[in-house]
Amino acid sequence: MVVAEIAAGAQSLRAALDIAKAMIGLRDAEAFRAKSIELQTVILEGLERAIEARETYTAQADRIRDLEAEVARLKAWDAERQNYELKKIGRGVVAYMLKPEARGAEPPHWLCPDCYAKGEKAYFQATGTNIQRNRIFKCIRCSTVIATEDYPTWQDHADGDD
Repeated sequence: MVVAEIAAGAQSLRAALDIAKAMIGLRDAEAFRAKSIELQTVILEGLERAIEARETYTAQADRIRDLEAEVARLKAWDAERQNYELKKIGRGVVAYMLKPEARGAEPPHWLCPDCYAKGEKAYFQATGTNIQRNRIFKCIRCSTVIATEDYPTWQDHADGDD
């Protein structure tokens, strides 16, 4: 925790001050040199703790920034997902489509239910491949493949047999 590291750094600086005060009264050169070395050691420890506190603070600030970005992304996705509803688009095939009130100028499109459940907006794209009467679509994110007779349209799909 940053507070503990700052406190430890302050304690080291207090010890350095005490040593400096003791050095003032020394007349013996050898004793003065010994206290000088002790003072340098305490100052270095204080600097190390200050650097550790700064690194901890920076790491925590980065983590906070990452979490704030994630919260913003999740809030945006939550707002976006309210615009979609799960629709049957063929026999045994479902996808998410924009609700009528949210369509605006957007072209008709399907979203992959698997990616949608993971909080990701991923479109099904036509592959250009047909199997019998079915057109093949592939999710651009997870590569899920679906087959349906239709292309995305804003018209409701019939509730045909499953």
